[in-house]
Amino acid sequence: MKALVARMMTVAVVILAIVLGWFAWEYYTRAPWTRDARVRADVVTLSADVSGRIVKLAVQDNQHVDKGQLLLEIDPARYQLAVEHARRSVEVSKASLGQSQAAIVASEALLKQRQSEERRRRALKQGFAISGEEWEKASTDVAVAQADLLRNQANLGLAEANVQLAIAALTQAELDLQRTRVESPVSGYVTNLLTRQGDYAQAGGALLALVDSDSFYVSGYFEETKLPRIEEGDRVRIQLMSGERFGGTVESIAFAIADRENAPGSRLLANINPSYTWVKLAQRVPVRIGIDGDFAGKHRLRAGTTATVTVLEEHR
Repeated sequence: MKALVARMMTVAVVILAIVLGWFAWEYYTRAPWTRDARVRADVVTLSADVSGRIVKLAVQDNQHVDKGQLLLEIDPARYQLAVEHARRSVEVSKASLGQSQAAIVASEALLKQRQSEERRRRALKQGFAISGEEWEKASTDVAVAQADLLRNQANLGLAEANVQLAIAALTQAELDLQRTRVESPVSGYVTNLLTRQGDYAQAGGALLALVDSDSFYVSGYFEETKLPRIEEGDRVRIQLMSGERFGGTVESIAFAIADRENAPGSRLLANINPSYTWVKLAQRVPVRIGIDGDFAGKHRLRAGTTATVTVLEEHR
């Protein structure tokens, strides 16, 4: 009897081990979860649009800033002078335009006078009251007046173009002066601040980096064998390595990853590795996960930290 009980217990233990082994295998190889996940955020790199010495640095490392807040200011002295010079150029070009307009009016009046004299002398010539030479002189005066009017019209067009160029230069100078103040384009956190007051900023050179505080998300790298059980809109449970737990939602799944075996070869032909490894590991595909907006600790997240993500299939 005891032998029978012992035999039945042994069979039960073996069956239980088989069942538990099957569940463990299913969980670790098929269940949609991963330890390979990272907290991500958009990082905005700010550069100067103009060159100059930094006369004011209004932020500190790891400080939170609001959108539109002043971060630093470049010496505006030379750009203020450029604006003043551009304004005077606009005034000079407008004065030249006024002179050209006055010359047009004078030329039109002179042309009307010459044309009137030419008509009178033509009538007198037909009545043989004056010589043909006097009529020809009046006709020549009309042609000269017409040429003078055309020349003044061309000068007027040039003066108008100069006014437009001066206004554009003024707009550019005012824009350069405005760009001496570098403001935050997003709300976020200053990170790894290396710029110091007194440094010389080069146009286009990176000055500081901002972590967008409204852009945090989790990127989970799931094995390709688990992707069929993941869908957009699935609820997930996220646990950081530091212990925080919160929820999220699958937003999207990447459609491509790099193929290391498909490097371009000579003449753009496929360069296929002639050796083949029999042990193949499942590729990992990025899955973007949005963090629940009601997570109270969202402001304490740090981009780059490690997380474990589990897809809750029962909430689908």
